[in-house]
Amino acid sequence: MLMKKEAGSVKAVMAVHVDDLLVFSDDPMRDLEPLRKRLEMDEPEILECGGEMGYTGMEVKRTEEGFALSQKAYLESIPVQKEDLPHKSLSPELIESSAEEETDESLVSVMQKVMGMLGWVCRTTANLAYLFSELSYYNFRPSGSKLVATLLALIRAREKGDCLQFSRVDDLKLALFVDAAYSFSCCEGRGGFEAYLVDKKESIANMRFSNLVAWKSKRIKRKLISSTSAELCALVDGVKQSFQWKRLAEALWMKPLEVEVYTDSAPLMEQLESGQSRREPRIDGLLAYAHQELRALKAKVLWVQTDRQRADRHTKYKMERDRGSQAPKFM
Repeated sequence: MLMKKEAGSVKAVMAVHVDDLLVFSDDPMRDLEPLRKRLEMDEPEILECGGEMGYTGMEVKRTEEGFALSQKAYLESIPVQKEDLPHKSLSPELIESSAEEETDESLVSVMQKVMGMLGWVCRTTANLAYLFSELSYYNFRPSGSKLVATLLALIRAREKGDCLQFSRVDDLKLALFVDAAYSFSCCEGRGGFEAYLVDKKESIANMRFSNLVAWKSKRIKRKLISSTSAELCALVDGVKQSFQWKRLAEALWMKPLEVEVYTDSAPLMEQLESGQSRREPRIDGLLAYAHQELRALKAKVLWVQTDRQRADRHTKYKMERDRGSQAPKFM
């Protein structure tokens, strides 16, 4: 980028160095050619099927389906084993807060370090989003059990070996799953969403589990009186985030992007259709805002059965034997 004086002479030059530029394309040489004419760069390296490139804490592998992103080597470098810990598996009791549990300030530095590792691993392991969000609450007031839970989460990710798998899409749409959990005892909720880039012809019954581009687990920072209100908050959060993915996908594919939002809440569907909440009128403003953003996004809201709701793993801890994992594996 050049900055010139009014007379036309150069006042300043800003140089940007890019270490690695990854091009996910069927013909990378063709797509890189316009850039090579404008930028100084090394000869491109083609990643063949089965080939792998390693980066700091990340591996990229070319597969028959497309590309896989993994942190397998990073996880294997973490020197902690189940045998070293007082608990051998994660449980809701280990994750949830307890009135009898005391904060151990001597663990603050190590807890922050381990949480940093977990946060980095969450970049490719969506199953850890809820655990990371919940355990982050104890980053500055840790206890022994919360530190153990964080270490067990890292061990679990290492054992499962999940990765992000990306495969080709020609005529794409954005599929956004939104969900929420609600606690009647404290009138609080937790929302979550997942976003996939899939083909338009894929229905909820045959939709791929690859091409997961974004996910989030987040405590809802307001008091609520119903689970439907929590579902609405989760929907608004997911829809607001979707604009950036829509703009990016439309720029890359150079065509309009359809957006479908999936919820398993029948009461929320009724509120969206009627435009009002009978039980909680104070959220009518949020409901109107949701309508406004959905129109701007040009999104359709569809109901799905609970067993096909993918965002539920971001709202509560689900035992592995109950849900299992649909995530691709890095082989």
